[in-house]
Amino acid sequence: MSGEVSKKSGEHGESIIEKFFKELLGFPSYRGNLRMECESQKEHAELRTNSKSNSHGIDGLIHYNSPLKSEVLEIGYISVKHTKNKYPGSPRNKFKEHFIDLATGLECFHYSDEKKDIEKNAMAVKSTRVTGVLFWLSNSKEDESSIIEDLSKSQLESLAINFDRLIVVDSARLQFIYKTVSRIASLSSKNYSFVYPSTGLNLKANYNENFGDIFPLDFFAYDILPMRFKMNDKIYFLLSCRENIDEEHLAQIISLAKTFDKLEATTSIFLAFKDYNSYDHDDLIQKVKSRFTDSSFIKLIKVVSLDLDFKNLSNLE
Repeated sequence: MSGEVSKKSGEHGESIIEKFFKELLGFPSYRGNLRMECESQKEHAELRTNSKSNSHGIDGLIHYNSPLKSEVLEIGYISVKHTKNKYPGSPRNKFKEHFIDLATGLECFHYSDEKKDIEKNAMAVKSTRVTGVLFWLSNSKEDESSIIEDLSKSQLESLAINFDRLIVVDSARLQFIYKTVSRIASLSSKNYSFVYPSTGLNLKANYNENFGDIFPLDFFAYDILPMRFKMNDKIYFLLSCRENIDEEHLAQIISLAKTFDKLEATTSIFLAFKDYNSYDHDDLIQKVKSRFTDSSFIKLIKVVSLDLDFKNLSNLE
């Protein structure tokens, strides 16, 4: 019975992530439920104590030319772990199992036919980076706080598994991204783009390449999500923030907004904070705005709440 529950939970998680990538993040060709041979069966069997399989499962696979680093092919190797229960009180042991499962798969993926086929058909790239993304999701409503900080203390260097990089996404981080993108998709009738910051490595970016339909995997690790959307024939820019609003943070976000100077004409710039409300914060906002001398820019700034209703965004003028 427990095996059936686990299987159902896993399939549910994989379905959530596949739908998210296909419908909201710009990957209609997302591929799921793939398998590949293990190239280091003895070594990986010793590490994967919960599995003696001679193959690796790939829950999701995507690829794209990176908008953040010119001439780089980015391949996303997706692993989804879903539980109907709360996260463990001490999550690092379970996380180590999930980490090993994904990291060993990434190590073997380097030699796989899947990777070779993707690279063979890629254009305008000079190098490849494979990013593993581990979605560890809980279906419990009690798990609203992030476990990423706790997981970052895990001691995993001694495992000596070779891979490019790995990003971990928990329920709290996925919820932040989902709330932002789904609400903007609804308001704009899906007429939205993700905005790509200048990294110093996307040297060929120009004003009309600074935003696009694809959600870069790097954004899963960001606490600020930049988006551009159209509504009523007007263009809006949004910086959605995971952190609560305070004087110092708001000043930093306004300064950050000013760096996005390659966007087409913008009607308003929205800075979204999850805890903003007019009564508590409007005086603080005016105080911070008064520090900036560019009045034409400051007039564009509007602070809104990062809740599911996005009530302040519904009153666009």
